[in-house]
Amino acid sequence: MNSGVGEFFLPAQEQIPPLSVSTIKTLRESVTQRLPLQFRVTSTAINKSFVMYKCDVSCVTTNRSWSLSYRYSDFAAFTKNVEERWTCPNCKCCGSCQAIREFIWASFPHKRPPIMSRSSRTIADRKSKFESVVKYLLRCVLLPGSAMKCLHARKNLPTNLFKFLGVQHDADKRSLLQVFVDNCQRATSKYSCESGLRDSFHSDASTVDSTESTQCMICLDDVEHGNTNEDCYHGSDSSIILPCQHVFHRGCIFEWLLFQFHCPVCRAQVGPPAMATFCQEKNNIVQWWLSHFEEDPLTAVSTM
Repeated sequence: MNSGVGEFFLPAQEQIPPLSVSTIKTLRESVTQRLPLQFRVTSTAINKSFVMYKCDVSCVTTNRSWSLSYRYSDFAAFTKNVEERWTCPNCKCCGSCQAIREFIWASFPHKRPPIMSRSSRTIADRKSKFESVVKYLLRCVLLPGSAMKCLHARKNLPTNLFKFLGVQHDADKRSLLQVFVDNCQRATSKYSCESGLRDSFHSDASTVDSTESTQCMICLDDVEHGNTNEDCYHGSDSSIILPCQHVFHRGCIFEWLLFQFHCPVCRAQVGPPAMATFCQEKNNIVQWWLSHFEEDPLTAVSTM
């Protein structure tokens, strides 16, 4: 079910019942938002005792692309770690860890005898299900939503998912809203530089110190802002100015935007207008994402 983004509050999450087939289908198909990272299983190579699945990964924002090859056992070991190590076992998890485990349990292909694992039907089924599971996990990590509200999942799942997918550059690991605020920052920096050059012709001062210090309202430490050097974008302690003009450490606001879509101070929405997609099992919201943006956050730039 979709609802317009506004001020909404999720009820305290109780232990959810086992997910129904329709709920699993909703988790698999309800979100069509383009993600910064793309994943496809493109081809296979059949050996005597196993099948290698060639996977292509690409980053929309940096145009980097690469390929990986995995066996069924590699995918199985990865998903087992997701279930047992990288999601939390707490039945009252504030995120969606139980839904993640339920989805993997229902969607990951079962192990078959070696002779059956090399059949064309099994290979096609596994290709489809490998893609489905990885794309679902990418949505959990890259779209603002309930999955990353859990601190344990937030600290473990993205790092290990990126490692499994061979993502090496920090720029390729950015979530949808992280890309958006970086684009806004660059646009603002460029505008400030151009304005500064124009103003310098009308100033008698030989130097202008534009660096100011304020408090990051997430960690409560000081953050310097006003430096327009693009190199500053790559450190977690560098500053980010949201479209509402509130300033935060880059690392602080980047973590916040994994599970929220508004400014921590004034609650102004970050990113283009969008819809929240909720997945429910009976009366329990098991997972939600922000998606269906009116403009693509990967290319849109907000005017500040």
